[in-house]
Amino acid sequence: MKKFVFLWCCLFASTVYAQDVKEDTRLSNIDWKEDTAEIVTISSIIKEQEAVTSRSTQNRHFRKVWQYRSFVNFSYNNTKLTPKENIPTGLTAAQGATSVPEFKSDWGVTFQVGRTYRLHKKPIANTATFGFDFIGIDLSLNHFKAEGGAKLYNSDTLFTVGTGTNRDSYYYTPWLLEKYEADYGMTFGPSLTLAPFNYVNKADGLHFLKFHLYYHIGYHASIVWMQNNEKADVNTEKNSTGYKTMENNLKMDWGHGLSHTFGVNMSWKNIGVGYERRKQTFKYQSMTTGDFGDEKYKFDLTNNRVYLQIRFGK
Repeated sequence: MKKFVFLWCCLFASTVYAQDVKEDTRLSNIDWKEDTAEIVTISSIIKEQEAVTSRSTQNRHFRKVWQYRSFVNFSYNNTKLTPKENIPTGLTAAQGATSVPEFKSDWGVTFQVGRTYRLHKKPIANTATFGFDFIGIDLSLNHFKAEGGAKLYNSDTLFTVGTGTNRDSYYYTPWLLEKYEADYGMTFGPSLTLAPFNYVNKADGLHFLKFHLYYHIGYHASIVWMQNNEKADVNTEKNSTGYKTMENNLKMDWGHGLSHTFGVNMSWKNIGVGYERRKQTFKYQSMTTGDFGDEKYKFDLTNNRVYLQIRFGK
């Protein structure tokens, strides 16, 4: 009987031991480090979603910062019209200026419409972009007061061109009269846009502050319209042919030529201010060649412009 009890106890002990060993072996096969890393908590899900939302919001913000690429400029001009050669006025020294002087405008305005085309899709370091500006409308109007005394031209004085039977006589263009200069053109050229405050934190408004530098080459056509003023005629013989011809005829010259423009502006969102300097050379010719001949007169036209800019997105 004692042997039977002893044998049963040994068999029970060995069974329990075997179960413990099997369980220990099963636990030892678990990679606790790997399994723990794959545990996803609500907190980690929230943090990841917040990061995604933050990146999406930031991307939308900077797309808006860089979206203002089309613009309209309203400028006030200071303009000089300078002869590049000696141009006679037909007056004697006793009557007034014998040659055409430099003219300075007393007022002038410009209207421009353009757009910047980027050379790369994303800004460099989110602070700079290189591109080309195209201005499809560049329209200016400038006013010049009369230059000189009471008498500004002489309808009794003519100049001759040609010899013999091909000799013709023409009136001198009355450049000294009050005049308007209007020109229209298109320009194109490289530009650099800088947004230096894009890395300033907690000041999103500063991100919209940008500086734009540019150089443009363009082509313009210009007209100079001199206002009739018979009182400025040295010739007082009202019944003479010269007086009657010059009294009310069209005194307008036209020209065209290349322009060179340097400029810079500062903008915040869709509003900005800027300055540019444009210079070009025109060869003017009368539109009434029957009265003033087909002689061409070379002038430099220089514009200094201060402008208000309105920018548009997309």
